[in-house]
Amino acid sequence: YNVKREAFGRSCCMNKVKLMIAGAVIAVGAFVGVASANNPVNAADCSANAVITCGVTSIGQLRDKFNANTPAGTQNIFSWFGLTSDVVNHATNKTGYVTKSGDVVVDGKVVATNAVSAGRQYMAGSATQSIGGTTFYTRSTQTSFVSSQIGAIVFFDAQGRFIAAVLYDCGNPVKATNKVVPVQPVYKCDSLKATPTNRTTYSFTTAATAKDGAVIKDYAYTFGDGATQTAGASVSHTYAKPGTYTASVTVRVTVNGQVVNAPGSCKTTVTIAPEMCPVPGKEQYPKDDPRCVEDKPAVQIVKTVNDQEHVKEKVGDTFTYQISVKNTGNVVLKNLVITDKAPSEVSLIGSNNLGTIQGNTWTYTLPELAVGASKSFTLTAKYTTFTAGTHVNTVCVETPTVPGTNPDDCDTAETETYEYITVCDLTDNTIKTITRDQFDESYMTLDQTKCGQMRVCIIADKTTKDIAKKDFDSTTMTTDMDKCVTPPTIELPKTGLEDSLGNVLGLGSIVGASYAFIASRRSLR
Repeated sequence: YNVKREAFGRSCCMNKVKLMIAGAVIAVGAFVGVASANNPVNAADCSANAVITCGVTSIGQLRDKFNANTPAGTQNIFSWFGLTSDVVNHATNKTGYVTKSGDVVVDGKVVATNAVSAGRQYMAGSATQSIGGTTFYTRSTQTSFVSSQIGAIVFFDAQGRFIAAVLYDCGNPVKATNKVVPVQPVYKCDSLKATPTNRTTYSFTTAATAKDGAVIKDYAYTFGDGATQTAGASVSHTYAKPGTYTASVTVRVTVNGQVVNAPGSCKTTVTIAPEMCPVPGKEQYPKDDPRCVEDKPAVQIVKTVNDQEHVKEKVGDTFTYQISVKNTGNVVLKNLVITDKAPSEVSLIGSNNLGTIQGNTWTYTLPELAVGASKSFTLTAKYTTFTAGTHVNTVCVETPTVPGTNPDDCDTAETETYEYITVCDLTDNTIKTITRDQFDESYMTLDQTKCGQMRVCIIADKTTKDIAKKDFDSTTMTTDMDKCVTPPTIELPKTGLEDSLGNVLGLGSIVGASYAFIASRRSLR
């Protein structure tokens, strides 16, 4: 330290006799160069007034003597000045000096005023103090100092404010009114920078300010995806899913022994691009996009007739073919040509004004069919004549989008027509026209002659009658009408003998004529 002494600048304070002796000694010392103004050892005060006998030469020596409480009562006296064990052993300290006028000066600046010192001996202007059985005396430096200034170890708190001082020469403590205006701690979060290291990982770097007593403790990161992490100024984070995230950081600072959050909005936005499709030609789509698949065009065509696979129709009746085309692949189909060629036995007669029918063939071009979409069509047709057998109608679809086979898919529907026959219905003796599948030989016959009326001769009673042909019984009936001819019985009138004879003769003639007629008929047969 640098102290400037007056002519009697030897000790912290002493009586007049001691001053005279000290003056003589110092005068001699001045010649031999013993008393140096820059060496506290040479200026040691070993008087009974010194709180620490012969003073101290360094902070280390001060701590040793304080901790040893040498001389006794040192700690009690120091406590009155706020010089606790924690202050002496841990507080910030610097070398300065205390002036007789009561200023405490460090680094050329007055850090405290109205200084008060202490000693173990009483002198005029002192106040008596007693702590823990130790009696000491306090007074202003104007009262106690002989020199204009004395070197001192000056203690400061964490904010740089004056606490107390200890004079090198005599170890006497000093308290004063602090004049240091603490510098306000400065702390804030300046920025958060995000740098991608790969598609899903970012490195985050925080810039923050902490000074004048503020100390950064740590950085609390929030990455925007639900994840958090407490780390240093730099940290790395990997995102699990594509998307845009807002990351932020809170800088935690220790100020005046308390942990607080530094002000400042430190945020940044990061974007995680989706993994792109590896399929050639689909690289523009994200990997999880439904379109990120190998192109597999496919088409299906289904055909029914009257909503069935097979029907039987009457000649002249109209029936309907249903056609459905579906995109069963994963790409849009273009220019689908649908062709339906009817069998020669069937005549196409309508298509709901879609496509054209030429040469009994229907054709339609569908410009586009989306993935999963389907399109339905109906065609009307009929039989003009009966033709035996089953007739297959095939419909096909072809699109240039589907490579390979031509056509790409086909389907069929079958029809047939009824065969009509004329039969004799023996149940009601009528001739009917039916379909062949309606024929029942148990009561029908193809022999139409078995239906209708016929005249027969009833053999038993030689009578004729009209019956249904189905009722003819050859055991009791005959179609030989001659078998039913019988001579009529003639009753002659009973008159005289002459008439009777005449009648007999006449009857005989009739009978004879009848037999002659019958004989002639038999000869004709």
